[in-house]
Amino acid sequence: MRIRHSLWTVVAGGVLLGLAGCNRVASDWKTAQAADTTESYQQFLQQHQDSEFAAQAQTRMRQLTEDREWQAASGQDTKEAYEQFLAQHADSKWAQEANARLENFQPTGVTAPAPLANAASIPSVSPAPAAPASAAATEVVKPAPPVASKPVASQPESKSASKPAAAAAKPPAKPASKPADKSAHAANNSGQHYAQLGAFSSRARAEEKWKTIHAQFAAELGSLKPHYSSSKSGSQVLYRLQVGLASSQQVQDLCAKLKKRSQVCIPVRD
Repeated sequence: MRIRHSLWTVVAGGVLLGLAGCNRVASDWKTAQAADTTESYQQFLQQHQDSEFAAQAQTRMRQLTEDREWQAASGQDTKEAYEQFLAQHADSKWAQEANARLENFQPTGVTAPAPLANAASIPSVSPAPAAPASAAATEVVKPAPPVASKPVASQPESKSASKPAAAAAKPPAKPASKPADKSAHAANNSGQHYAQLGAFSSRARAEEKWKTIHAQFAAELGSLKPHYSSSKSGSQVLYRLQVGLASSQQVQDLCAKLKKRSQVCIPVRD
């Protein structure tokens, strides 16, 4: 009886130790997830390297490192920063966005002005020769004999002549110009400034991403409509997802709100 009791005690102790170990691993994993930093996951892996959560911890550490380096590159906003990021994270979820931003640093071609017409091809007009003086102009003209003139009776001045000439007809008055419609002007300018929310390899993916972003950031995006712009980058065609706003300041404000929630937002340069 004593032997059986001892065996049961050992088995029960082992079970309790195993349960305590499992509870500790789960508790440490929840603590690491709550902190959600590379340091917290690294500490978890040091204590529970063979845990069932080890693979998830390593994946999350890579994601956090990638996000941190992308934030640094986008904060610098230079060609070298984006090239360095792509060299280290070629398969990153930010790779397409980095390629799209690199296009902003490509020089744009300037069209040369059309050459002026050759001045030599324009025929010159020579002045006409002066007419020769007439020989008759040199002859002396004798004055004609005076002719006696009869007195002319004075006639009464016409009434119509005494009256001032009729006033010239006034030009028709120009219609008063209507004041410009401010609302129409604002409507014309609306959408001239864009905020880019991503770049994708197909129009379908861009449209699908818009549905996700609009549902996630409904308060920030409101009634804004998507704008899709395509361009060729090397051998790949990129489809940019953008939203149009009335001013560059509105674009800056929107991007500031979205970036606080880790959503890519790039003011498109003119």
